[in-house]
Amino acid sequence: MDPEYANKKIADLSEEELIRLGFLGEGVAPGIQDLIKKVKANPENLGSVTCFMADCLVRAYQAKPTAQDGTKLPTSPTSPTPPTLSDAETLWSELSSNSDALTVVAPDMVSKYEMQFYYHGVGDLQLMWRSDLETNPFPIPAPGTRFFKIPTKTVHGVFNTPLNAVWDNVAPLIIASMKASGLQCSALTTARFSTVEDGKEPTLGPVVIWIAVRPNTAKPRDVCDATPDILQILAKFNITDIVIEWYEGLVVRLNSNAKFGLNIPFNTIVTLI
Repeated sequence: MDPEYANKKIADLSEEELIRLGFLGEGVAPGIQDLIKKVKANPENLGSVTCFMADCLVRAYQAKPTAQDGTKLPTSPTSPTPPTLSDAETLWSELSSNSDALTVVAPDMVSKYEMQFYYHGVGDLQLMWRSDLETNPFPIPAPGTRFFKIPTKTVHGVFNTPLNAVWDNVAPLIIASMKASGLQCSALTTARFSTVEDGKEPTLGPVVIWIAVRPNTAKPRDVCDATPDILQILAKFNITDIVIEWYEGLVVRLNSNAKFGLNIPFNTIVTLI
């Protein structure tokens, strides 16, 4: 993508520009085109979507799975390729039969099972800690369980909430707070997650402040200790009922089977601290 377009808003571009950038036209995934059209049709709520954000989605779906004969299998953001019996399921089998993996073992603050599968469906992310651990337990199979369907998450953006109105003021304070705590933040994002459990209707979770710290720079206890200061910042702006979630990563990387709704988490700040 032309770097000059990175910060330009999709809503401000012409159809010709969107075609030239690879967001519309022949060969573009239907889900990407549908997203771009909805942004153009609703600039009041989706006008903050930039070319950089759209390009990240395009890149996430450029790597298509390959069949055994070497041909490319079709994929679409609106119709993700069904997962096969894969490394994730093999890992589930190993972890679910290991009682130690189903319990919290120091220095971790969540079980290895939850760490591995909490973001199942979203991407190759491992949870470090979250502020609602006690009030919102993650479903864990009993040791030795043979059949257990891991809940699948879909990530959505955050719109029309009290947090949106103060985000530009709150975000710099959160970054400063993390820096004061010695944390090296690589991404600060707002998001909501819908979750589908086996045999149940999807449920939409609370607003989440989703924070990535640079790999191998912090322990779960470090991010846990930094969370109360962030919640205090939010409280000063009368923002409550927010969950803070931490993971390690340089960016939010969605896998080729990631599920997402129209509301991608667009309130993203990539930091250099």
